[in-house]
Amino acid sequence: MKTNESKTSPAKAPGTAGPVRRAHSINTTILELNAATDIRSHDGGKWASVFAIHNKYRGRDKPAKAVPISVKFENNTVAYAIAAIKKGTHFTVGGTLDFDKGEEGRDFYRINADQLTVHSRKQAAATDAA
Repeated sequence: MKTNESKTSPAKAPGTAGPVRRAHSINTTILELNAATDIRSHDGGKWASVFAIHNKYRGRDKPAKAVPISVKFENNTVAYAIAAIKKGTHFTVGGTLDFDKGEEGRDFYRINADQLTVHSRKQAAATDAA
């Protein structure tokens, strides 16, 4: 004989946050990039994009590999990106990764940025000296 068990989740104990929800964090990545072009504003500043290079470390005995990537800034990152990013700027971006084909049929990767940190030249010099 089967019993009817409640299929509701157990009540969480006081002071706990409950189960971790990761529905949107699966496609999230964080990269350090160097802007290869000046940033371009689109649709009156609603969004902006920049072509950047990620220098992938491949080991002590192999040279770094330059990986081209397009970065799209919207919502909470667009104003800061337009003000802070110029050609040659070193920055860290976090967001969702996307893959697409360009107008000439070339494959390219794009990050839709949710987070942006622009590194100053002083920060870069301090980490190089350490």
